[in-house]
Amino acid sequence: MNLQDFVNETINEIENFDTKNEECIKEVVRKAIVFYKLHSYEEIEETDEGTICLIYLHSIIEENLLSKIVAFAIDSDVHLDVEGLYQGKVIRNF
Repeated sequence: MNLQDFVNETINEIENFDTKNEECIKEVVRKAIVFYKLHSYEEIEETDEGTICLIYLHSIIEENLLSKIVAFAIDSDVHLDVEGLYQGKVIRNF
């Protein structure tokens, strides 16, 4: 299954999917990490300022793959990659 097919199928599985909703896009990213058995992972941290969602990226290849998935999921001319989706809260383990 290619990336575009994966994104399309995943979007169809997510109830009330909205291409403008960052949480919907993050759900596609989470499902991609599991489906493609990636070593990257997402972590939720509680801070004094509230809840922060971080993504730990295992390699540049995984970062590029997840960025491509984000681009397919938003399906628009707006450029958004995985770092933009997580608002810079990215930890690179490479």
